[in-house]
Amino acid sequence: MNELNETTPDSSKKIQHPLRKLLIFQLKLAVDAFRDILLSPVSIVCSILDFLNPKEEISYFEKLMVFGRNTEKKINLFEQHSHNEANIDSVLNQVESVIIKEYQDKTLSKQKLSQIREILKRKIDENKLE
Repeated sequence: MNELNETTPDSSKKIQHPLRKLLIFQLKLAVDAFRDILLSPVSIVCSILDFLNPKEEISYFEKLMVFGRNTEKKINLFEQHSHNEANIDSVLNQVESVIIKEYQDKTLSKQKLSQIREILKRKIDENKLE
């Protein structure tokens, strides 16, 4: 198999408009950057705690690394992870479906916006359990 085929996203995916791809990528970049900004000081604190408590079975820093790898899969910035897992893509697809349906029905309302918020809240809660 050549390299291009190995890095090409799943061919069964529907063809997406370039603007949609750009918007999703920019949103993922923002989420990824926010995570990185949060993890930077946390990593320092974890390292200090590991230094002060070297007898811990698993270091705080290693726990942070596990958390970081898990969030990397959830963000799926470069679409290299499975689409079968709950991630930002599944949340965005659900939100997009609701918006498109409402737009086509010409009934986008406050009630529907609250449904979108509920979907997002549910996905956040699901991720907390994992």
